[in-house]
Amino acid sequence: MNIAVEYIDQSGTTHNQTHKLTRLAFAKHLAVAGQGYAPKPQKLIRTLAMFFHYNYYTQRQAFYNDRFSQPPIQLSDPTEKGQFSNLAGKAIADFLSKRIDQSIYTVNYEAAMRVHNPIIPLSVNGRQVRRPDLLAYTSNSRFAIEAKGFSSGFGNMNNHKNQSQTGGIRVNFTIASVSYDLYNQVKCKYHDPFNDNVPYDNELLRRLTRQYYSGLSEFLNEKYFNYSVTEIQGEKFYEIELSYKPFEKLFPDEFPFSHFWHLEILEYYRPRIILPFAIRDYAENGITNEVRPFIFETNKEQDIYIDNDRIGLRIRR
Repeated sequence: MNIAVEYIDQSGTTHNQTHKLTRLAFAKHLAVAGQGYAPKPQKLIRTLAMFFHYNYYTQRQAFYNDRFSQPPIQLSDPTEKGQFSNLAGKAIADFLSKRIDQSIYTVNYEAAMRVHNPIIPLSVNGRQVRRPDLLAYTSNSRFAIEAKGFSSGFGNMNNHKNQSQTGGIRVNFTIASVSYDLYNQVKCKYHDPFNDNVPYDNELLRRLTRQYYSGLSEFLNEKYFNYSVTEIQGEKFYEIELSYKPFEKLFPDEFPFSHFWHLEILEYYRPRIILPFAIRDYAENGITNEVRPFIFETNKEQDIYIDNDRIGLRIRR
């Protein structure tokens, strides 16, 4: 999918860009963007269920014609479509934060607030306080992202910009990322409306990324998963096999997952999770701004994707 992006930088200059998003990249960002707590093996069922539940919206023919697909009319559900549009907008915002601003790590904003200052109320008089969706880190800054996804128009950009500037965590700048026209030809307005000189907070980054990588490091458990070491673009990674077999060990009290057709698809595509070789160190100590983002060179076969945070996916047929 080619996303037509209107990027307005901090100086107010408009740049018209095109960013290529593969289905593997979308799957990674859809599964992880805005997740309040660290990804873990136990969340595989939820992640797979979400991916297959929204399968009608990511049909290959439509996706590689720069749009999302829709379910057949008999399965159409406006509420579900709105939910997917919102998730897609968040995934695209997460993806573009890596491509445009070179962020190395993103996290759900409210989850970051719980770590940053647990006493800040998330709601007042039963009403949720408006805050941005994501908090992102680059090597020299921290910024907030308000992410939206719409089937047609992009709404009021001033309102989206204002919401990007709310919240209780000081940031260097904020982004309003609004994806729209999702089912015709995906476009995105990625606007950078605010700048401030805020000291870099490596300590909060360490605490947040310890949670993130410690959950993912649980995939390096030989009791459940087979893994190997591979080299990609001159850097070492772990490659963990995913099949239906670990589910029988991870969820012994559940019904037999191996009878489900979507787990047979796992055997067909043989998906792998890719983790950084230093993940055990990241899980124990977190990362700082000394860790540079991994800039993945897009694979023409589209069978592998690695994000700036060094978490990736690979499929084999």
